[in-house]
Amino acid sequence: MIPKRISWPRTMKRTESRDQIIIATHRAWPTRTMSSRANSIPGRPAPTLTGSIMYALDPCPRTMPVDPFPLAEIYRRYYLSQGLFVESPHASGSGPGQLRLELAAGSGNGWTELVHIDRGLNVGMCDYELFRPVEGDHFSVGGMVCFNLLMSGEFEVVMPENGGREVIRGGELWLCHDFSTCIRYSQPSHRVIRGMSITLPRSMVEAWLGDPNCGMSQSLEIILRNKNLPNASPFQGGRPLSRCPRQTAPLVSTAARLLATKRDTVCGRLHFESLALNLLAQILGLEYPARIQEAIRSTPAIDNAIDILRAEWADPPTIAALARRIGLNECYLKAGFRRRTGQSIGEFVRALRMEHAMELIESGRSSILQAAMAVGYSNPSHFSSAFKRHHGRLPSSYLARP
Repeated sequence: MIPKRISWPRTMKRTESRDQIIIATHRAWPTRTMSSRANSIPGRPAPTLTGSIMYALDPCPRTMPVDPFPLAEIYRRYYLSQGLFVESPHASGSGPGQLRLELAAGSGNGWTELVHIDRGLNVGMCDYELFRPVEGDHFSVGGMVCFNLLMSGEFEVVMPENGGREVIRGGELWLCHDFSTCIRYSQPSHRVIRGMSITLPRSMVEAWLGDPNCGMSQSLEIILRNKNLPNASPFQGGRPLSRCPRQTAPLVSTAARLLATKRDTVCGRLHFESLALNLLAQILGLEYPARIQEAIRSTPAIDNAIDILRAEWADPPTIAALARRIGLNECYLKAGFRRRTGQSIGEFVRALRMEHAMELIESGRSSILQAAMAVGYSNPSHFSSAFKRHHGRLPSSYLARP
């Protein structure tokens, strides 16, 4: 069901404006310009397209050609030009504005898909694993706003201009807005990447703004209109809205249901659209002002503590030792850490262990018992309970299928 507090624009058209605001819940990172002359559509003027890479691999346009389903054509041209993907003719519920691409033999396993639904929304999905690392340089442009949700896996982005570096991890929700410099991405091999994107036309975004009686409208206005919001990131125009897996767990759960939904029947397509709108409502309904205040209060010392725990999760320092290493009082450390992450230090370390266990199980390199031992659990039953509390499912459901 569509949440009652969302007021859908009454005058929405399927044809999207050439100048769009893009909101995406995954893959909307650095962009590069693609010439469309070689790939122009017969009988149609060749537009100038701008593509972007997210999780190293996703196009996102700055300007859109006048076409009922322009994003699908941009996806097709971009992905096929990379030599990693091939188009699949067997997409679930295939039709105009829908596209499914699968990794070519030798490149990896998995797929990426774009689905155009009513009201101008485009839903992008990916679930894949690369056989070799992928990296490169890409230039981005302004004119788009992106919500990015990485469901699982990780990738690294680097800004050569100032040496800024970020590792984006599963469970993180990012806002990307007005990139203007070169960004280098690096995506590792043999890591399962799952993500979800929702792109909206400018008309839909603007129709939501300015409603004082709608909390989601107010959140959207804060995000899109206030350019003075703090950046907890070295990237101009990019900042995390939430790096707390506990806070984004409902988003990841809804996105996982979207990935699993079949669209080969009318009921299936309606269910898919309902879930997509629900995910959008959840994203707009998060307590962004609270997250912004956390970013204001965060300090380099707390960020340093987070880096230490991520590097030493297998044998983490005590709170007292960690406080000495970063130069903070223990009380300030614990309070600042909870504000920054939404978790206690112990909860944060347990979450890191569960994420590592997930990687071991999904990769097929370890049995459940081996994964449990690797993350410090000698009792498989205790491990399974902790795993389910964190991921929502038992570890056996993530075992690699033959």
